[in-house]
Amino acid sequence: MRVTCIGVDPAGLYLGIRLKRENPSHEVRFIADAEIAAPCLPAPGIPTSLICNPLRPRWQLKDAQTLAALDQGLVRFDRITVKVGDRQFQTQGMAFASIDSAALLKRLAGLARSLGCEFESRPALPDPAQFQDSDLVVVADGPHSRTRDLCGKFETSLSRSKTKFTAFAVSKGRDGLAYAFRPTPAGIFHAFAVPCGPNGSCLVVEAPAAVIRASGLEEAPPQQIFAFCRDLFPDELDGAAPGAGETGWREFVTVRNRSWHAGNLVVLGSAAYTAHFSVGMDLRSWLEDAETLAESLCSGSSPAEALGAYDGARRPKAESLQRAAQASLAWFENVHRYIDKPFAQFVFSLVTNTMRINYPRLAKAAPALARAVDDLASGQPPGGNRASPPPMLTSYRLRELVLPNRIAVSPMCMYSATDGTVNDFHLVHLGSRAVGGAGLVLTEMTDVLPEGRISLHCAGMYSPEHVPAWERVVKFVHAHSNSKIGIQLAHAGRKGSLTRSWEGHQALEEAKWEIVAPSPLPFAAGRQVPREMTRADMDEVRDAFVRATEMSEAAGFDMIELHFAHGYLISSFISPLSNHRGDEYGGSLQNRMRFPLEVFAAVRAAWPAGKPISTRISAFDWVEGGTTIEDAFEIARMLHGAGNDILAVSTGGVTSARRPVDGRLYQTIFSDQIRNELNIPTMAVGGIVSHGDANTVIAAGRADICALARGYLVDPYFVRHAAHAQNYDALDWPGPYRRAKEVRMRGA
Repeated sequence: MRVTCIGVDPAGLYLGIRLKRENPSHEVRFIADAEIAAPCLPAPGIPTSLICNPLRPRWQLKDAQTLAALDQGLVRFDRITVKVGDRQFQTQGMAFASIDSAALLKRLAGLARSLGCEFESRPALPDPAQFQDSDLVVVADGPHSRTRDLCGKFETSLSRSKTKFTAFAVSKGRDGLAYAFRPTPAGIFHAFAVPCGPNGSCLVVEAPAAVIRASGLEEAPPQQIFAFCRDLFPDELDGAAPGAGETGWREFVTVRNRSWHAGNLVVLGSAAYTAHFSVGMDLRSWLEDAETLAESLCSGSSPAEALGAYDGARRPKAESLQRAAQASLAWFENVHRYIDKPFAQFVFSLVTNTMRINYPRLAKAAPALARAVDDLASGQPPGGNRASPPPMLTSYRLRELVLPNRIAVSPMCMYSATDGTVNDFHLVHLGSRAVGGAGLVLTEMTDVLPEGRISLHCAGMYSPEHVPAWERVVKFVHAHSNSKIGIQLAHAGRKGSLTRSWEGHQALEEAKWEIVAPSPLPFAAGRQVPREMTRADMDEVRDAFVRATEMSEAAGFDMIELHFAHGYLISSFISPLSNHRGDEYGGSLQNRMRFPLEVFAAVRAAWPAGKPISTRISAFDWVEGGTTIEDAFEIARMLHGAGNDILAVSTGGVTSARRPVDGRLYQTIFSDQIRNELNIPTMAVGGIVSHGDANTVIAAGRADICALARGYLVDPYFVRHAAHAQNYDALDWPGPYRRAKEVRMRGA
């Protein structure tokens, strides 16, 4: 096989090593525009990369010689220190390792040369079209890859951070990661220190670009930046001297490519993707990519099959890493949201900001910190005689409603009603989750009009017979549990008149009905085109929501959730992707919110003052031109001002063009940003599957309630099992089940 690698990214070098090791007859040629240098490193300007963390503490490569060479430069440590002013937190037991990136690059290049890889230097990197004689052309010339952009085949997106950073080499060893935060009149600067070896470390100083500008440092020479940072972080920069930082401010660039390969081209290393240096691990991930790619290429399959297998195996891991890194980057970009929190919660929020390191792991490493955030969540004075419950099991008040814990059953369509009337299935489905200990049980999307249903089998609250059917469910929940129960009211809009989900959500044929929407835009190609709503249609829908609200009160519900998300009728007014109206209900966000706020106000007026209302929104549409997080701030602010009590923060569903990138806690970052930007209560949804996840979200202040959907389909007794796993005995049990408290289950 003849392989040409344009650029000398660590992943490209390791790919060459693995190919030559598998078969010395492979011809591997590297073309660089200079000597082996920094532009291909994870974050140009930062000499050190994290390569192990508490989730992945072991460092392993399949090539033993490469591993041995790289291990020489590996620095292991397990201490974290956080300083804010004169307050300091420190813990051990969190395993990390870092490596000098430039030294790693040189070692890899040396190994590649020793195995017979060829290196060619050119003044400028060539167009990959010149290498028609190569079986594979690897694009590996760094995050700002000229070659990748020249190809134009990878659908690249470059996202620049809102922060800027500068890095300093410090001739003083460290025994762990260190974070320091310094408020200034212009805003907050923070420092991040990483050990480089026994006699050295790297200090990164970062701040939002607006803060740097307000400090008069945006165009400052390196010497002035160094002097400023030394005054701000004297302890952290002890051992550094002028010249330690040779550049000014830089921006971190998050690289993504929708496609990783095209024809015989493949993008690799930092040209393929990057992860913010506060998380690191991308260097390690790229080396693992190279291993997988080499295995695929040597498997005997065709190059096209090998590239497809490589993409399928490694892309999910890269996307997971980038989700974690994006959450961390967003935290540091907006540290002003967290700096005034109680110190224990601030530290907990920082250390868990990737939402990968969670409460159980941190409680083991730093039990005093866990006790402090437990006390904060429960409202107990710090260090009381009585142990606080785990954060997820603390009570929570919304108006006059007190939830026994912070776990909710998220609304999930069951498609099992008859003419909108719920039945025994719903009694067992919702009742079992109440008996299972959920603090709040929310019904499935319950439609306010028959033509507002998704399918013929959706639940409704529009006919007189619906009230006693729902009342039966509500009475069971109240009689046999401490759970509270809320109803989610909605109208499907342009996503209506379909078959059930397990039948493919196909368009109905003879049973179909007319659907309405703010604009005559079908949800997907081949779907029914909705009729554009008139003012009379809006009046009918608003009045239907009010009627359903009054019926919900008659049925005894404790709470209402209004479904303003996922592309259903009210959501489709909010998103610019689905609302193309030219009247006062379209155009600006204020206009697009006009009808949703009208519906909300009418429901709030009809609902008892002591009972809360939740509203679910799509905070991000995942499509260019759709709702952004900045829009979500305004939507949340408007709803809160109108009397909304808690915002259920979801995303997506507005268009069929693209779905969210699913994964663990994948939507919690949006709840976090809204809650802490506006200081309003939120409910987190999406990918919350363990009590560790829920405790982490609540303890860090990323949400006030955690709502589980698929997790509750798997385990109706999630809360009871979570309490049992955490040795928490104070959870109330229904009388017939109280003997279960004595049981200590064993594993297999």
